[in-house]
Amino acid sequence: MGYRMDNKLQPDLSARQNGSYGFNAHIGYGFQFNRFIGVGIGADFARYGSQATLKGNALWQGVTDTDGELYNHITAVSNWKDMQEVYMVEVPLALYLRFPIATDVRLFAELGAKLGLPIMSKGSYSGNLQHSGFYEPWMLTLSDMPSHGFYSSTMQSNYDLRTNKMTVAGFVKIGVEAPVDELHHVWIFGAIYCTMHFMPAVTTDHAAPLGWHNDTDNADQLAAHAFMNDYYPVYMTDITRGNVNPLAVGAEIGVRFRFSHFKKHRCMCEE
Repeated sequence: MGYRMDNKLQPDLSARQNGSYGFNAHIGYGFQFNRFIGVGIGADFARYGSQATLKGNALWQGVTDTDGELYNHITAVSNWKDMQEVYMVEVPLALYLRFPIATDVRLFAELGAKLGLPIMSKGSYSGNLQHSGFYEPWMLTLSDMPSHGFYSSTMQSNYDLRTNKMTVAGFVKIGVEAPVDELHHVWIFGAIYCTMHFMPAVTTDHAAPLGWHNDTDNADQLAAHAFMNDYYPVYMTDITRGNVNPLAVGAEIGVRFRFSHFKKHRCMCEE
């Protein structure tokens, strides 16, 4: 085993991109022109996550075993998850709109854009592999023969991603706010929001096809899989097409403190 007669990998694999959990911590300052409209600026710290699942068979054709016989090497993939996450500092610029619906309760909306700076990103993958060999002249499939490279294994590893320099996003937020301490101008609010980045936060250049050469520490088994390339995460291959742009949909709760530094007061001067 271990000589590659044909460098052609024919993946019969299906990859699916899924979302992952995230969070967003926000602090900001806004200025109201009147009771209905205002503008604001702030700072956010956010995590965006994504996940790809992979299943199916990868096929290497024309592999020669130690007896000089040609066969097709099949790697069955199951329970495979490939995840990535990126942490960002963002600066949101927003337009505030408020609509009174009761004496003190208000609906509000925020529309705006964010400038984002990715500060850290990383990824991981894990899953199960089952290697077998199909000998076409005899219509025979061999498995559970570790000395020939036909065995089952579990892979798990972490890797680093390259972050881009800057991202741009648009966001919208809709919610309700109500006072809890009118004397000190303290309000609470709850909202739902959506943030969509128009630029990728991490570099996802396409690389070589998937392979599982380094799936064991056993030197003999590694030699048996010398025809394979090393594994590249799903996000780094052409199985996943295009860029991965962060998208966040979620709910938010918070507290607002209002400052009446431009509020007019009745003059208390003596006549």
